[in-house]
Amino acid sequence: MGKIKNFITLCAVGSAIVSCQTEDNVQNFDTSNDNALKSRTELVVLPNSNKFAEKEMSENMGDIFNAVAPSECRPTAFNSVSSKYIQQIIADPLALSENGIYSNVNYYYSFLLDNNDQYFGNDGDYTKLMVKRERELASFWDMQGMITVKGQHTENLDNKDIWVEVLSTFYGYSQPDGTFVNLTIEQASQIADEYLGYNELSPNLPENPYFATDGFASGNKTIVIGDGLVTWLAEAGVDEGIVWTGILAHEWAHQVQFLNYPTWYPQGADPDQATATRYTELEADFLAAYYMTHKRGATYNQKRVEEFYSLFFQIGDCGFKSAGHHGTPAQRMRAANLGFDLANSAQKQGHIMTQQQAHEYFVANVAGIL
Repeated sequence: MGKIKNFITLCAVGSAIVSCQTEDNVQNFDTSNDNALKSRTELVVLPNSNKFAEKEMSENMGDIFNAVAPSECRPTAFNSVSSKYIQQIIADPLALSENGIYSNVNYYYSFLLDNNDQYFGNDGDYTKLMVKRERELASFWDMQGMITVKGQHTENLDNKDIWVEVLSTFYGYSQPDGTFVNLTIEQASQIADEYLGYNELSPNLPENPYFATDGFASGNKTIVIGDGLVTWLAEAGVDEGIVWTGILAHEWAHQVQFLNYPTWYPQGADPDQATATRYTELEADFLAAYYMTHKRGATYNQKRVEEFYSLFFQIGDCGFKSAGHHGTPAQRMRAANLGFDLANSAQKQGHIMTQQQAHEYFVANVAGIL
């Protein structure tokens, strides 16, 4: 998705997340210090800051209501949950005006700078589960030691050291000759103090789950899953353990695709970007379902599979012409069903298909999903 949320226009209908970020409330810094910026309006993301995110695939938080043709597509409970939290930001002028940089700072830190021991869930409640799932997925797809999985948390945005590190690494300002200069540590510290002050003034900064809703796989062999995304899906009625497992399995499936991209999609998945994204997303749903229900995978039984289907239904979208179109809720459920049926009907229950065999099975059956 090339994911820099320099703000999603929150003025859109429902939960289509987009941005009305303005500079109306920009405050000047103390310019008596030569190292201070004259105004925060000068602050820019430095060129190439996102250079490590090629081939990034991300869970689509937008274009949910942009249906352009009749279909079975309709809003889901996930839409209602995400809309509730977005409306809270819209009603908070400070959060609305500053949401872009909060989202970006958490994205950059979680993706590129956080090398600490990882935890999952606001209080680390799902860390053991995620470590177990990482180990299972690495073995299942024969990818031991290849993938790094990171958690994203709103509490990152209450940490001055994180603000300073991100601002001084990825932010700066342009000079008259068109070149760019990084913020100094002193400048970054001054700006960080201002945002920490905003945290005291706003009920949404940074606590709103929206600021930790990243969920993506990147070509640098990294997966990031935000607590906020899991919170939204759990509030939509899906068991939280299944949410963590399902998102990780889906994003890991994208890593399988990255590994095989030249062979599987030598000309791209489709000339049309929306169709190409839908194809790869539905395949990732299929591969995730195959792992989640396999006897040597997550081993979910039929009863729990119903919740698992619900996960993929909830995060479908109707943005048929959007470059980030992931497939309708019903298509995503059918893709998940294909993976379950494959694992459940295998003559040798302990046998795991190779990556290539699983891909060929999907290609042979994708017409039934669409």
